Amino acid sequence: MVLQILRLPVENASLGLPSEGEKFRASLSVGKAALVAVNGWEGPVSVAGGELRLLYAVPTTTVNEGLAAETSSSQDRAVKLSAPVTDGQVQAWTGIGPTVTKSWVLFPPSGVPFLVKGLSNRTLSVRSSTSSCVFHNARLHYLRGIRARVVLVPGQEPAFCTEDLTSGSGLQERVLGIAGFLPSFDAVNRTLTLTVLSRGGRRHPDAVSPACLPGWPERIEDEDRAYVLSVTSRTWRIRNGTEP
Repeated sequence: MVLQILRLPVENASLGLPSEGEKFRASLSVGKAALVAVNGWEGPVSVAGGELRLLYAVPTTTVNEGLAAETSSSQDRAVKLSAPVTDGQVQAWTGIGPTVTKSWVLFPPSGVPFLVKGLSNRTLSVRSSTSSCVFHNARLHYLRGIRARVVLVPGQEPAFCTEDLTSGSGLQERVLGIAGFLPSFDAVNRTLTLTVLSRGGRRHPDAVSPACLPGWPERIEDEDRAYVLSVTSRTWRIRNGTEP
């Protein structure tokens, strides 16, 4: 269940975004507008302790039906869309304070995200941190973000939690009985490995699982050993990402 929740964000992570840390953060800053939620992230795929952080693209069927539009950080450029944006999915930046992910869109061949300065019917007004271009027939993608980790509270069932950065939901319980979650990202080979330690629903009076399990690199806590345990792991290659 944990891996299924993360599958689509992982497969679409980095799409249309620079991969390297400084370029990544700079691409999400246009003038006074910045996506401060990703400050400190190493890139669109980032691991901090036991927390996984992803910025990813959600594709739509809408395309730029106009001519190619050259973009920059100093001037708004209009992009004529083939259909109106779905209600609530894009939010033009107000010009005050930090931006939210809904204020950014992607046209992946361009290699950088675009700040939405205006939205009117089928027209987007956008800027980019560096000179770029929204190509004819390029497909519109929404920018979205997620944080994922296990929350352990003494006396309560351990839970796998996620936060939707787009809605600002805070950490929300998604799957109970997840005793451990270890994300690992190899930036050189661009491989992301997620390892999950899950436990059964029945607590036994004595230990029924060993202190060490194949595939889990840490010693297992005594409380978790009172449950039947399982280790699940999956590795993805992050095939997206650009270095303009």
